[in-house]
Amino acid sequence: MFCLKQRTVKKEIEIKGIGLHSGESVRLRLIPAGAYEGINFVRNGTVIPARIEYATGFDFSTTLSKDGVEVRTVEHLMAALYFTGIDNVYIEIDASEVPILDGSAIEFIRQLKRAGIHTLDEEKVYAVLNKEISVRDGDKFIVGRPDSSFSATYHARYNNRVIGDRKYTFYALKENFENVAMARTYCFLEEVELLQKMGLAKGGSLENAVVFEGDTVLNPEGLRFEDEPVKHKVLDLIGDLYLLGYPVVGSVYSFKGGHRLNASFVRKLIGENAFELKTASEVEGLAVKRLVA
Repeated sequence: MFCLKQRTVKKEIEIKGIGLHSGESVRLRLIPAGAYEGINFVRNGTVIPARIEYATGFDFSTTLSKDGVEVRTVEHLMAALYFTGIDNVYIEIDASEVPILDGSAIEFIRQLKRAGIHTLDEEKVYAVLNKEISVRDGDKFIVGRPDSSFSATYHARYNNRVIGDRKYTFYALKENFENVAMARTYCFLEEVELLQKMGLAKGGSLENAVVFEGDTVLNPEGLRFEDEPVKHKVLDLIGDLYLLGYPVVGSVYSFKGGHRLNASFVRKLIGENAFELKTASEVEGLAVKRLVA
């Protein structure tokens, strides 16, 4: 998604559902915001900026917290805001977890489009990678490199014939984002008992997650795409990257990464000064120069 101007929602949007891990009923209200206000969650009167500085939990989702107040499983909504080009919005939430809806980002996107998107006068700001940066955890790693646009690649390697060894790349300027946005979260049946012992997956069902038993997909409708699990990992990566506070211009490659490694990567981008903030017109010029070169 490449936009010249900053965006917010045109009017208030209300979204209801249940939390995947908490099982709680939850209501969201997305409220228009002005330029440079950013994306902010609001719970119990506490404003929690959707920034990596406030990311505190990474067990099967990404959690933001401030002053003892937390909001978990923010990544699908963050990806939906990225795909719709929204950089300024207040998100009031009356429970501890963003609703899972169908397990993807597409329902958030449909609600946003239905309500309308408002273009502001101020130029959009991008984080342009200026050097190669990487993080590693055992055999898992993420590498970011300078590029003329944004791409996100996920490489999965499972001992499973359905997922197996697969790689998928989302190209922001070339591809229909619905290929990624429609991909649902997934788990293996043998993980469910462990998750529930951890107090997680209380709201999970075949209506909001893909469940594998060995090499079998338990959902009656099957997969939406042959490579749906890998596309969902790209969705999670994009949502977590947006916690940088700006859309990235550069290529990001993840091998077996997850929420914790995604957060480590974003923190390293900041710690290593691996990006420059540029306005949309500067990015457009940069892209042209790189393509010509």
